[in-house]
Amino acid sequence: MNIYSKIKKKKLLHVFFKFKKNISRINLSPDNEFLQASIIRFESKRIISSHYHLNHKVLKKKRPIQESWILIKGKAKITFFDINKKKLKICLMKPGDVSISFGGGHKLEIMSSNTIIYEYKTGPYEGSKEDLNYF
Repeated sequence: MNIYSKIKKKKLLHVFFKFKKNISRINLSPDNEFLQASIIRFESKRIISSHYHLNHKVLKKKRPIQESWILIKGKAKITFFDINKKKLKICLMKPGDVSISFGGGHKLEIMSSNTIIYEYKTGPYEGSKEDLNYF
């Protein structure tokens, strides 16, 4: 599910993906976003050839901080906010679900003990005082 700003109607702020068993490949991020995420299912053994990633000219510009959470175990609730800090949507996460925030705000509530979430974000991360604005 794509969640757009109500202020800037065409601005994609968040993506929430409910886990599905029968998928092959889904690109979750638009090509122009810094944080790129995909879901890939391999039906048989496969080798991804050795490789490294090239630096792109766009990376020389100031990068936005974007973040993704993948729920591995347990339950969580995410509240997504618009660029003006108004609530847009609430989503319940179950194992395998993915949340990606390109802009706007978000809040994470852990709903069960022993919950495990993988977190990915653009870096470098300079700590909450430098990189976060709580509201």
